[in-house]
Amino acid sequence: MGNLYEPLSVWKKNFTFLFFSKVIKISADSFAFYSILWFLIFSGKGAIGTSLLLAVTFLPEALLGPVTGPLMKRSNLKFWMYFSDLTRAVIVLSIPISYFNGFSPMWFIMSLMVIYSATGATYHPASITLIPQIVHPKFMQKANAILQSSSEIVKLGTVTLCGFLLTLIGPAPIMIVSFILYMISGIFVLYIKYQIKQQSIEHETEKKRGTYKERLKRGFTLVRHHNILFPLAIYCLFMNLAAAPWEALSAVYISEDLNGTPFIHSLLKATTTTGAFLLGFILAKVKITRYGLLFIIAGMIEGTAYFTTGLFTILPLVFLAAFAFGAALSSINVPEYTIIQKSVDGDDQPQVFAVIQMIGRCAFPLGSIISGYAAVTFGAGKVIAVGGLIELLAGLGILLFTQLAKAQESDLIKEKKSSAEM
Repeated sequence: MGNLYEPLSVWKKNFTFLFFSKVIKISADSFAFYSILWFLIFSGKGAIGTSLLLAVTFLPEALLGPVTGPLMKRSNLKFWMYFSDLTRAVIVLSIPISYFNGFSPMWFIMSLMVIYSATGATYHPASITLIPQIVHPKFMQKANAILQSSSEIVKLGTVTLCGFLLTLIGPAPIMIVSFILYMISGIFVLYIKYQIKQQSIEHETEKKRGTYKERLKRGFTLVRHHNILFPLAIYCLFMNLAAAPWEALSAVYISEDLNGTPFIHSLLKATTTTGAFLLGFILAKVKITRYGLLFIIAGMIEGTAYFTTGLFTILPLVFLAAFAFGAALSSINVPEYTIIQKSVDGDDQPQVFAVIQMIGRCAFPLGSIISGYAAVTFGAGKVIAVGGLIELLAGLGILLFTQLAKAQESDLIKEKKSSAEM
């Protein structure tokens, strides 16, 4: 372990390397997505191309997470993070090279983007699992909050900068910028050095995990029998169902119900990002002991904001709700990551995280499709309000009838020991 615990600080060398890798990777992701989006538009692919792009950059990551999870161990987390960065770097470089050589059919770009999305199933779970290996347990919540708040402000900055550069130099050169950023992120990953904690129990738990098929099944089994993570996963499903109407219909709602412009829509997105950053900053300063309670309350506040926004077409109220969306985002993600890190054995964390992400994210496209059809009949505002009501009622049920809200630090440790013995 060396001097891992002294002096006590989250900003040790390894976390600093992870921090820079993460923010640079997020910048690269933003540059890559928006440059490819506008590349398709400028190439005449239109709405079909952009809708396909959203599908192939979203679903493969969600569906493949549980498949790649069993391959991740605490000893090879760096490999999977570097593999993700390197693969994405090659992909975003391949598109402009092909374009400059006169070859850029949509099937080719979409095929590359499926691979691009699939690599996201490795970096994020691996980086979440890496935090307990390089950060003192006392600062685990703070580390998650720092990464969450920094990610939000970086997304806002890169989207703004990307819009300027797209106008100035076009999408193809920006993909080369993404290539450089991915390579820099990978270099920071390579500099991370750590020793695996709890080595004495590693061999016993590895035997219990067995073959790949058994490890794959184990992730779902752990979530199903975990007294804290199972209700968390169920609420994640309802959260994504509730968020789908707003994400799918917000532009329509602003245009038709509020008579707003695209500029108003962008201001709302910026307000949401500001809320996420500020709450992430606060969570980095304040110690929370009831992570599950914070998770549920944040979800219920988000549901209330959706419900209020959909029913009352008052612009200042919508901006207030947008801030609440962002604040809830950090207040949901930080406790979720911390609960997984504190209540699941190390080598099981990537798989458990991927299973929970899959449960939640697979509800999102379903909710988006239903919302689109429902909005034609009932209007965007009412559909958004119904989504919020679903999230609010689901949160109330989770609060009253599960152990999630009551869970404290000792309960998380108990669940971690139980999961390791399964």
